Amino acid sequence: MNIFELIKKIIQVNKGQIYNIISTEALLRAIAWYVTPIFYYLRITPNVISVIALLTGVLASFVIMIGGKDLYLYGVMIYVLSIIFDHCDGNIARLRNMPTFFGRFMDGLFDIIVQGFMQIALLSLILTDVLPSIQETSTTHIMGFEVNLILILGITLLSLFSTPMQHMIPDRYGAYCRWINEEHKLSLSPTLRTDVSFRFVDILNDIQLIFIILGVLSNQFIFIYFIMNLVSSITMVSFYFYYAKKRMSIHANDHRTYLNEKDKL
Repeated sequence: MNIFELIKKIIQVNKGQIYNIISTEALLRAIAWYVTPIFYYLRITPNVISVIALLTGVLASFVIMIGGKDLYLYGVMIYVLSIIFDHCDGNIARLRNMPTFFGRFMDGLFDIIVQGFMQIALLSLILTDVLPSIQETSTTHIMGFEVNLILILGITLLSLFSTPMQHMIPDRYGAYCRWINEEHKLSLSPTLRTDVSFRFVDILNDIQLIFIILGVLSNQFIFIYFIMNLVSSITMVSFYFYYAKKRMSIHANDHRTYLNEKDKL
């Protein structure tokens, strides 16, 4: 199969993928179509590509942590490359008809690890700016607004610690719904995608990458990234908390009664 036929086939197998076509994600997915043939011709498996994406993302964070603003542009370029590689593993899996649940699990886990390392790297830049300045002044200007340095540090740390919630709460909600369904013979949906639109969260997450890139110009954009990440976390938690209360307000004794009747049988 020549490269033009291969790219055409890659585009075809991705037609069922759901994402916002007007976004940075769509742009990087499109770029990944033309990078995927490299892995295809080298016969690299999807899981190995996931590992390559992980290592590339971690490398990007270390470049930023060690090099600071001097190497920030290079770190961001490597980070974007890791995202492109992250799309390539799915392309190869669909192209070779090799999708597995383990592959999806590993891919998602590696995404979380890369995001964590990248946020620590970005935090190091914020700390480099804020900590020396605290001794001299209590405020700084961000986008024309005077902001307290302690507030900047607090929001940044809170945003960093809120990130795991974005990944934990959907998994927790889904797993708990499945457990309730199994124990009570109910049919709670383990996902909210059919009940509520996450478009706002998706847009926020998409814009976050833009502000990471704009961090080349100023650390102010990195701080705005952390604000958006915090808003995204709060929105996710609010959605799932609301629907958990709405759907899971089942008396706990119902579970015990069901188990006792099951044991008698």
